[in-house]
Amino acid sequence: MRNLVPSYVRPMLRMVGADDRGAVGVLVGVLFAAGVLLGMAALTIDAGRLYVERAELQSGADAGSLAVAKSCAGDAGCKPDSAAWYADSNAADRASTVALVCGHDAKAVLPNCPHPAGNSGECPPLPTGSETYVDVHTATRTADGSSLLPPVFARALPGNGSYEGTTVRACARAQWGPAVQSSKSLAMTLSLCAWTQATGGTPPTFGTDVRIFVRDAPNAPTCGGMSAPGEFGWLASDGDCAASVDLSQSGYVAGSDPGKNLSQACQDLLMSYVASKTPIFIPIFDTTTGTGSGATYHLLGLAAFVLTGYANMNPLKDAIPAPFTPASCPNGATTPSCIFGHFTQALVPVSTTIGSGPNFGATAIKLAG
Repeated sequence: MRNLVPSYVRPMLRMVGADDRGAVGVLVGVLFAAGVLLGMAALTIDAGRLYVERAELQSGADAGSLAVAKSCAGDAGCKPDSAAWYADSNAADRASTVALVCGHDAKAVLPNCPHPAGNSGECPPLPTGSETYVDVHTATRTADGSSLLPPVFARALPGNGSYEGTTVRACARAQWGPAVQSSKSLAMTLSLCAWTQATGGTPPTFGTDVRIFVRDAPNAPTCGGMSAPGEFGWLASDGDCAASVDLSQSGYVAGSDPGKNLSQACQDLLMSYVASKTPIFIPIFDTTTGTGSGATYHLLGLAAFVLTGYANMNPLKDAIPAPFTPASCPNGATTPSCIFGHFTQALVPVSTTIGSGPNFGATAIKLAG
């Protein structure tokens, strides 16, 4: 093949091939001149700011929706305005916009949500059932009140001189309803009859102290005969007087602990509950099967209860609060034990499973969608 490179050029080519220092600098200079690196820097920095803004708005929407859901789960009703503080607190500049708070609640405080159009930053499609939920929509608001996130470099690019910024949006949905799971329920169960008589069928925010017979024996003055022989209202414990309850399975039953004398763990737990006056979670049953150690309870849900006293919890010494007296729970060979206190409403910690059954006052809240 004919050599097309003249002989006098070959030494120069060998010199260039032997030392390519400076070639990178030349390439960078060319790229800068063409605006390529400047454009890449603009895209990287401005796109990064958009991602940060989106993350802050999403965190604010998440926190705001949970706060509103918590208020909705209480007796006072939904407080949509509470979303604003949480949205602002999650923004680096302490500024954001809560564009809309909507949803479905029992007291119809929240306005209905519009159907999403499928745009970025919107919540999922609306629930089709009767679920209670709240959607919180957040959007950009800068410290000077603008709704646009201004660019850093993008405006300097050719053709972008009029670009003023972007409004970033986010949305979060929180749901609330009857809790059906609890890993720290007291290993005790009360009848639906006892709960209904004490509350009138509606979970109160703060009820009046009542006396409840733990075992609805035939001789009990209220709800007599609901418990089977050999049942004393205590469930099979995990070992620390607590029972892991999961009502997400239909027809859930829990084994009965037929022993009437309390373990040391149960004694310590009852005394601590009376001292702290914090809500405890007690399963509610409607029917029983079997007797003694073979008995089971059909559990419907979880109730929130503030324990203020107890009686006939052998070998624990009675703690009977005023205005009750020992006659309120007379001691005898066949007399059931009693607890004193009031039903209330409370959030089950950690639980994020929401049931569709009756609400006995123990509520779960979760982010959805």
